[in-house]
Amino acid sequence: MNFAVVLLGAAAFSDILKGLSISQHWIGAAVATIAAAQLAFDFGGMARTHQQLQRDYYNLLADIEAASKPNERQCAQWYASMVRITGDEPPTLRAIDAKAYNDAHASMELPADERLVIPIRHMIFKNWCSFEGYTYQKISEIIR
Repeated sequence: MNFAVVLLGAAAFSDILKGLSISQHWIGAAVATIAAAQLAFDFGGMARTHQQLQRDYYNLLADIEAASKPNERQCAQWYASMVRITGDEPPTLRAIDAKAYNDAHASMELPADERLVIPIRHMIFKNWCSFEGYTYQKISEIIR
């Protein structure tokens, strides 16, 4: 039924856009672009992974909060659980981390020359590429 709803809705929406003098070629190009992006980047899968990891971290946090007087063994088990959850995480997107560092740095009103320099191509592709092996330098390191 969902399949039929999507197909019939797409046909109706296409007629509406056609009435607005939008070419069928542009509608087809938009559909193909969105479908290719969904296929290549698996937005639904990424959201599901995020939801599962968040649930696992909250379950671990609940276990930690439930212990009134944790002992050394419990702490070791919690740490091991955290490492296991971390192993399921996707690769770190380092340019996003660098931008977050700069944003946090700016919010604390710390000296601007201690922020990281992020190349423009890293900013453009930050959501898709991990840029492993690249070292982000601070402004102060480059000026020296």
